[in-house]
Parts: sequence; C-alpha cells; structure tokens
Amino acid sequence: MQLHNVRVHRSDENLARGSQLAWKIAEVATDPVEVTPEVTEMVINRVIDNASV
Repeated sequence: MQLHNVRVHRSDENLARGSQLAWKIAEVATDPVEVTPEVTEMVINRVIDNASV
C-alpha cells in the first residue's frame, strides 16, 4: 500500500499535476488490474446498496 501525504497548498505554489490528489486518485481508478469474480460481486452489491438508500 502506498501512502500519500496530503496538505493544503497555496494557489501561487503551482503544485505539479502529477502531485495533486485528484490526479493520484485518477491513476488508481484507471489502473488496468484484473477484476476477479469476487470483486465483480462486491461491486454489484455496492450498486444495489446505494440504489436502495
């Protein structure tokens, strides 16, 4: 597991795009990992849970 330090940056600090939290979250979200049947089942259950609320 990779840990990321998060802090507030001033607008004039010009934080590099690859260092921004949103960019790092997008990298994880688009990581082409194999989806096992267990993961598929869990995703389906989460969609059902969210729809029922």
